[in-house]
Amino acid sequence: MAEVTARAHRTIAGWPAMRVAIALLLAIALIWAAWATRALVALEHRQIVSVSLSRLVEDFVAAEARNGGTPEEAAKRTGDYLAAINQAVADLGRDGTTVLVSEATLGRSVEDRTAEVRTRVARALEADRDAR
Repeated sequence: MAEVTARAHRTIAGWPAMRVAIALLLAIALIWAAWATRALVALEHRQIVSVSLSRLVEDFVAAEARNGGTPEEAAKRTGDYLAAINQAVADLGRDGTTVLVSEATLGRSVEDRTAEVRTRVARALEADRDAR
């Protein structure tokens, strides 16, 4: 009987131990709920977009066919173009946007950003030419 009475009277800083435990659990639950709400709201703002890499490459190949030049120059331009495409697509995904290759999407339910990538690539290539 003395043991039961001792448990009932345990205190932490003058508060009953059971109340302190319940308050801690409640505080932890509230912090978790706030974190989960913030994470869900952040997910709601993410976008899924598509880029047609095949169309970009087809346009480049067609332009290169008309351009002429030596094989070394063509190889250099091709490397620069592909590097610029990689950088532009990576830039699109920096803010959490998911970038899909449009050939991998079945419908038109995602926004197409091919034109934006084409513009970024053109700017990158022009900046590369101006730097020379």
